[in-house]
Amino acid sequence: MRDPVKRLKLYETMKSDIASGVYLAGGFLPNEFELAAKYGYSRDTVRSTLAMLEDDKLVELLKGKGRRISPAKLEKVQVPLTFLLPCPDFLSETSSDVFAQSNRRMLTGVSQIAFEYDYRVETVPVSPTNHAHEIDWRKLDFVNANSLLVVNGYWYRDLFPLLLARGCRVVFVNRQDACLKQHEDFVNNSFLVNINCFGATEAAVEYLFKQGCRRIALFHHYISESEHPIMGGYLSGLRKCGLTFAAWHELPEGRITLEDVKTQLKDFRKKSGGFDGILMDSVTAYALRLHNIYHELGLPENIKIITSEDSGNNQWMMPQLTSMAFPYEDIGRIATRHLLSPDFLPGEQMVSGRLIERESTSSFSGKAKFVLA
Repeated sequence: MRDPVKRLKLYETMKSDIASGVYLAGGFLPNEFELAAKYGYSRDTVRSTLAMLEDDKLVELLKGKGRRISPAKLEKVQVPLTFLLPCPDFLSETSSDVFAQSNRRMLTGVSQIAFEYDYRVETVPVSPTNHAHEIDWRKLDFVNANSLLVVNGYWYRDLFPLLLARGCRVVFVNRQDACLKQHEDFVNNSFLVNINCFGATEAAVEYLFKQGCRRIALFHHYISESEHPIMGGYLSGLRKCGLTFAAWHELPEGRITLEDVKTQLKDFRKKSGGFDGILMDSVTAYALRLHNIYHELGLPENIKIITSEDSGNNQWMMPQLTSMAFPYEDIGRIATRHLLSPDFLPGEQMVSGRLIERESTSSFSGKAKFVLA
């Protein structure tokens, strides 16, 4: 007896592939053996699924030629909105990646607007390992000129040439990455939602200055990259405040341990002559699963700390961490409205962040509050 669950699952998969253009209008499907190998089902399941597609007039059987996609029915099958993910478990609550949290919030905004427009949303992981250079290119076979994609971040850079060549509609969410200059064609054919990390970092430095800090340091990943927005915002903020002290340390790529970070911070404080305020990479506190950031990292409690991204554990850490925060749900809504607009055109929109004041920068002990718009 044929498994109806498998048949329905394959039916939805093939229906989606037809809608997204994996099989072109008027073109012929592969034979039953090839379809069974491609989708991983038995030939019986494939045959019964093809019968369902024929019943729905999505496919027509031409004797001696095979099964052809019916052009008349294609317009009735809606192309889904696709949200790319680095790996299958990226949205898991157990993920130690702080950007997985921002993706969850962004996907919430995407889903809200897609629901209003009566569009289906699908998430497509593109790598088994969350490594930008280990893409499973088969997962992108569906992409064609009809596809609608939300792409969040420079992590997906190896995909840019393919997305450009396929001519799909893309909204690209970018954290002001200067490396995009080498992907100018892709950027010029996408709608860019730029997250203003430069401005948020600049504002964070000014806030620490107003809190009495005169020796403000930066402890972060990737800041040696040309025109990095965190580094640029840090230096600009110092200039605006008239501060001559400047000290920064770049965290190395790869997995970090508590002892590594503790040692690097100790050496950094010694070489810099000490600091009374610090802008810290949010990944550090989150990935290390810290409970008391001063005690565990060996920092004096009079140093004021701001992290470069707000994450869930910033609120239960001791002390609660003041953070730069970005409106990811709004970003998801902005991206989706542009993507589904009938008048879609490449362009750009800047989205600003704000600062959430918590205990690591003041004696404030009540509910966290926004102090900068």
